[in-house]
Amino acid sequence: MRRCLIGLLVLTILQLSCVASTFSGDVSSDQLKSRNQFGIRLGVWSNRGDSPDTSGLLISENEGTYRTNIKESAFYFEGSYVHYFTSHLMAEFSLGSVNRGSVTLKDENGATDIGHLILYPALVQLRIYPMLLPEMRLQPYITAGGGIYIGRQTVQFTNSSSYYSNWEEESGTDFNYVLGAGMDYPLGGSIGLDFAVKYMPIEFSKSLVTVEDYQAVTFTFGVKYLYRP
Repeated sequence: MRRCLIGLLVLTILQLSCVASTFSGDVSSDQLKSRNQFGIRLGVWSNRGDSPDTSGLLISENEGTYRTNIKESAFYFEGSYVHYFTSHLMAEFSLGSVNRGSVTLKDENGATDIGHLILYPALVQLRIYPMLLPEMRLQPYITAGGGIYIGRQTVQFTNSSSYYSNWEEESGTDFNYVLGAGMDYPLGGSIGLDFAVKYMPIEFSKSLVTVEDYQAVTFTFGVKYLYRP
């Protein structure tokens, strides 16, 4: 089901991009790299860290139990703003979100809470274009930077009449780096496509759903709006 949803979203982006390019004039790679950019990316979050046990119940430190359906891959969404400095150098600000899966918790009194584990990367990166070839429409780039990774174990449903967010809801933060690479492809005067790969070495100082290591690689494809600074 998740794969079908991702495929449908990518297909929708392609269709919208083709329509936009029909009504936009041609644009060279130089024009693409002399403009600021707002964009969205959709793709896949691929886990490279540890995973909570999904085969049975896990005893928590507060004498409760966990059960999860967290998988090795999930749908990933990211919004970005790219600021132009020079033809070879830009700055990228991005905010992403991934729902790793559901979490069911039972405390010692028999109350059951059901929620999700969600991660939010908020990143600042330098985007470097090592090649400056005006005749090439497809322009590769590399990125490096850092930011804050926020993890939230939330609760949406509970059967407890005296619910309070003590051990039921948890959060973690990690300040860490990010590395990546991608490709720009201009479609028209104000529309472009973007493919990106990022490595995020996320490791929280305390366990979140029994796991501290949440490092991942993301593969995203998106569309962006270009405008002159």
